[in-house]
Amino acid sequence: MEINGYVSGIRPRRAGKTIVVEVSISTLSGESYEAVLHDPPDWLEIGSKITCKIEQIPGRQGVTSVISELKLSLTLPDITQVELSVESVRETPDGSLVVEGRREGGGFFSYLLKPENAVIDTASLPCRAVALKTLQTGADRVIAIIPVKNLQIMRRAKELMMQLKREEEHRPELEFLPGPP
Repeated sequence: MEINGYVSGIRPRRAGKTIVVEVSISTLSGESYEAVLHDPPDWLEIGSKITCKIEQIPGRQGVTSVISELKLSLTLPDITQVELSVESVRETPDGSLVVEGRREGGGFFSYLLKPENAVIDTASLPCRAVALKTLQTGADRVIAIIPVKNLQIMRRAKELMMQLKREEEHRPELEFLPGPP
């Protein structure tokens, strides 16, 4: 299945002896996908607009969603990050979340999102967060709301993975082979 959306989460995961990246993708229509990416490109970050295919791969622990053919999307509108102070989160009868609070620049907000696009711990309210917003057909659309603490952790995890990737590429293969007896 082909997906056009925005990266709303990046988390390293262990898959056997290797480390992979679990990527959350949120679409303009509010859908959310979680899939594994084996070799993330350097440009991939929170808010990246992407086009990819997600394939279902059977394995020992069930079916895994895997990203293939990942590239930057040229058709999606650009995204902006707006700083917020989230003051309340409540669930609607249909299972959606109403997230309310104040914008950093002033003014109040109230956004209706699917639970997977606003993962906010209600015990830690009020909290600082970032809204990933885009302008679609003249109207603001909130793709996801991410607590600042989670955003910082995801950015550090990505930096660490990129550093490990660079170190691995610069090591001669002979370092891993035993020397002569």
